[in-house]
Amino acid sequence: MLGRWLLVTPLVGVVALGCAQAQADDETLRASFEERIATSSFVSDFVREGDDLSFSGPDGEGGTAAWLVLIETSLVETVEFNDANPFQGHILSEWRKDGEVVEYLGTMTALPREFQDRGVAQECWANWVESERRWDW
Repeated sequence: MLGRWLLVTPLVGVVALGCAQAQADDETLRASFEERIATSSFVSDFVREGDDLSFSGPDGEGGTAAWLVLIETSLVETVEFNDANPFQGHILSEWRKDGEVVEYLGTMTALPREFQDRGVAQECWANWVESERRWDW
């Protein structure tokens, strides 16, 4: 009987680790930002290499451009008194279209509307949806 218990105990530990829920942290925030861009219907040929994201997407003038997004910083902060969205994430990134830096002046950006409508830009925010254990842009 003891032999069976020793075999089951490690299996329970492996199953418990495999079911770990997503956490509101820097890693999941960056992964969600990446996924938000990669799953856009207007993006193709998406590749992530560390904090560099490259893909093809709209150029804002009716054509297509080669894009490179460099994630510069990310931050997850606690939101007090908000059980539904207890964390807020903030990402700063540099965007390059066909090798040229796309200027960002505070609240003004020259990024195509398609990206802005998806909630991603040079400076963007996400809220952690506690009930779904995910970031919302």
